[in-house]
Amino acid sequence: MHIDLKRFARLSLTLGLTMAAATPRAQGGSLPLPYRDVYQFSGPTTWVENMAVRPNGDLLVTILSPTALLYLIQRPYSDEPSVSLVHDFRDQVQGLLGIAETKPDTFLVAGSRTNLTAQPNASAVFEVDFNNAAHSTTAATTPSTRLVANLTDAMVLNGAAALPDCGRGHDTLLVADSLLGQVFRVDAATGHYDIAIKVPEMQGNPPGAFTGINGVKVHEGYLYFSNSVTLGIYRIKITADGSAADGAQVETVATVEGEVFLDDFAFGADGTIWAASNKGNTTYAISPNGKKVVLVLGGAGSDVGKGDTAAAFGRTEWDRHVLYITTSMPGKVVAVDTSGYRQR
Repeated sequence: MHIDLKRFARLSLTLGLTMAAATPRAQGGSLPLPYRDVYQFSGPTTWVENMAVRPNGDLLVTILSPTALLYLIQRPYSDEPSVSLVHDFRDQVQGLLGIAETKPDTFLVAGSRTNLTAQPNASAVFEVDFNNAAHSTTAATTPSTRLVANLTDAMVLNGAAALPDCGRGHDTLLVADSLLGQVFRVDAATGHYDIAIKVPEMQGNPPGAFTGINGVKVHEGYLYFSNSVTLGIYRIKITADGSAADGAQVETVATVEGEVFLDDFAFGADGTIWAASNKGNTTYAISPNGKKVVLVLGGAGSDVGKGDTAAAFGRTEWDRHVLYITTSMPGKVVAVDTSGYRQR
């Protein structure tokens, strides 16, 4: 992959200078953190729901509405990223949701035939495999796609996480159901799916209300999940197949006080959790022990991350410190420079 170092230098300068109005210095850096828009999708109703980062650093971005599209943003760290359509799923589902890499450059993505209107037999999981694709530096990479499974028992799929192989020989996706308050386990090879974990902390309030569990991540032997209405991030110890470990209890990692909603999140290299609030238009950095919850981007009157839905860190030497955030109002991707941030 060709990298224009002059463009990268300009980007670094831009990230350093694109600061919001002066705010108190806290946690080792000036807040809010430096940011820039990577790309804004056309149309005021475009809802960007989630993303995954390819091994080469390109972003895969899912569109929930107005229709189910998967986009590729090449070189998101540059000042001239290339954006192209990877696949149009509209003949199979109405919207795309969570996405996760289950093996190198192969992704599973959740889809909804009703755009979050709770109905049985309306959810599906697809595979997007770039390993045999034709590559180009100027056009989209064309992967193979296939339907993995129709989740006839699911109601409202949402965030997704890959389950580490651990020698099992399976590519497995864990995907949240926000209405049923549980996590489905989907085997990419066979299409078999079942319930991996269902605990009270995944439920809405009251139970059965939309939305409960939202984002999910597997990190250091635990399943971490957010609950949109309790404003909490939780974790539970899991086994190699994604089930709760014997005797495992749900632990509350942190609660984001003062918000009205909590969406998806990402882990930084140091274990910091970076969480999007969606309706609050804010992004938070949460210390690994959950004791520090710091507003790092957005706030009252800010449009920086309006309707922010998900977060993911870059994977190249140029952007490992960059937190990419997807938003829904309007639909865009924002790059946040976290290099100056340190939890205390």
